[in-house]
Amino acid sequence: MFSRIFLTLMLFFAAALPAGAEDNPIAVRMKLFTDAYNAGDAAAIADLYAEDGAVLIPRGGIAVGRDAVAKHYAAAFEAGVANLQYKILEIRKVGPATAVEIGETRVLIKEQAAASRSMHVWVFKDGEWFLSRDIYQVLGAVKQ
Repeated sequence: MFSRIFLTLMLFFAAALPAGAEDNPIAVRMKLFTDAYNAGDAAAIADLYAEDGAVLIPRGGIAVGRDAVAKHYAAAFEAGVANLQYKILEIRKVGPATAVEIGETRVLIKEQAAASRSMHVWVFKDGEWFLSRDIYQVLGAVKQ
């Protein structure tokens, strides 16, 4: 009995959702994120975060809450960050209302391309998936 429960739990926690599936609701939300980013719409990006969502800023602080998240992205746009290209590598559901998504990005920073990796923790609330935690690592400049 214990082994059957253990196996069931292991399969549940290890199940990876298809990363690029167009019908995956998290992939759909990341498309909205990318579109808002490329439109320079910090408020629309912030709306994709949970009310207490947070961005863990590399070599910086933590932007907690939608207002702080919007300010973070507005500052990035003001600094010349644009043209987000986002590739989902994996989406893994880790509970009935929680998923982890890993991706790679490329952006332009004043005409210089830069790459990064991200890990997003998503929560399902009120019928929608929201970003709860967003951590990214800037890998550095890349050739365009």
